[in-house]
Amino acid sequence: MNNELPFAKQVKNEIALNSYTDEQKKFILSGFARTSGSFSIGKRPSLTLHTELACVAKLLFSCLKDVYSLSPNIIYEKVKRFHQGLVYSVQVEDAQLYKVMEDLEIFKDGLERIPPSEGLKRKNLKYLIIGSFLANGSVNNPSSKKTSYFLEMAFSDKGDSLAIKKKLNTFKEERTMSFKYIKRRDKHVLYLKKSDQISVFLSYIGSTEAMFEFENVRILKDDINNSNRLSICDSANYGKTLSASKKDIEDINFLLKYKHINLFDDKTKAVINKRLEMKDANYRELAEAISDTGITITKSGVFHILQGLRKQAEELRKKLNS
Repeated sequence: MNNELPFAKQVKNEIALNSYTDEQKKFILSGFARTSGSFSIGKRPSLTLHTELACVAKLLFSCLKDVYSLSPNIIYEKVKRFHQGLVYSVQVEDAQLYKVMEDLEIFKDGLERIPPSEGLKRKNLKYLIIGSFLANGSVNNPSSKKTSYFLEMAFSDKGDSLAIKKKLNTFKEERTMSFKYIKRRDKHVLYLKKSDQISVFLSYIGSTEAMFEFENVRILKDDINNSNRLSICDSANYGKTLSASKKDIEDINFLLKYKHINLFDDKTKAVINKRLEMKDANYRELAEAISDTGITITKSGVFHILQGLRKQAEELRKKLNS
């Protein structure tokens, strides 16, 4: 896969280069045209479909030619804005377009909008969605420095977006997909933000190679993030250990000025000695070290003895200051 291409274009390249039957091409064309097509009425009605990818333009050309025996043209122009490069336009003029647009469930008589019906059937939905994603779909690069993930499809008609959302979210075997809806200016957008759901969608539309790349990068990034979080936690815990140790040692040294160590019981003496010896050890490490000397004690036991010493130190300080 060409790593120089933005990830969304890699996905579109892959699905555009897959093989489709004429029936599947029909619904790909329907999804693309209803989402991002320009249809003009008149004696010679015309349909224009725009894309930035040559392989998508070739697929749309094939859809029009193979499914409806039309004679489209592909023209292109350079667009310098936002570094877009070439924009391809697949154009066709034909009196038969009125029937074609009705068969695609887009317009009746060129004016009345038709809601998708055949396109929403399970066997056709995938290809309707492929067309919609090729027209106005996007997915961010999992390798980007941003920790968030995002995939979206924009529709020109709210009814289309909500009907497709309802169908996708009721897939039993794809139940990890849960699309959300938002209106953005004049577009109706369906989106996913969970990485595992994005992987399911990429697999569903046939972008297997991109899905594996997405998963590999996501897993690596998540591992790094988890390692960083663990490192931060370890640092925080170590800081807490040092702070507690400093207080323990301060209280022990204070008590030993007024009370000889032999006046404490064996376990307490063992805890005092190991705490003074192992200044940066946590309570678990102290318990293990003491147990190695033959005195059985748990982490909880070490904690309670040190807490008791701390309480004795506080009471002694109060008594001396009164």
